[in-house]
Amino acid sequence: MKYGVFEKMILDLEEISERYGKLYDLGVDVLAYGEPYQRVIAALLEESFGKAGKDWIEWYLYERKSHSGEILKAWNKEGREICHNSRSLWEEVNTT
Repeated sequence: MKYGVFEKMILDLEEISERYGKLYDLGVDVLAYGEPYQRVIAALLEESFGKAGKDWIEWYLYERKSHSGEILKAWNKEGREICHNSRSLWEEVNTT
């Protein structure tokens, strides 16, 4: 997958996640409603990037930003920060 397509996909998935979060804050729980959609996305990510790549993408989308707003960091075995932006994420999932 070319980076431009990957970046658009990540931005769209981030937007969906933010929308879900805003609805949840308003008392609307749409997570169960969107579960089949999430399973399809997870399957496509794993098929495209392997299990490790899917796991990094899910971490970036759903776990990197804590509930308090803190941005968590990840490092590779060499101690280099990885997955800190969409380009870095793309590089990581294309090497795993």
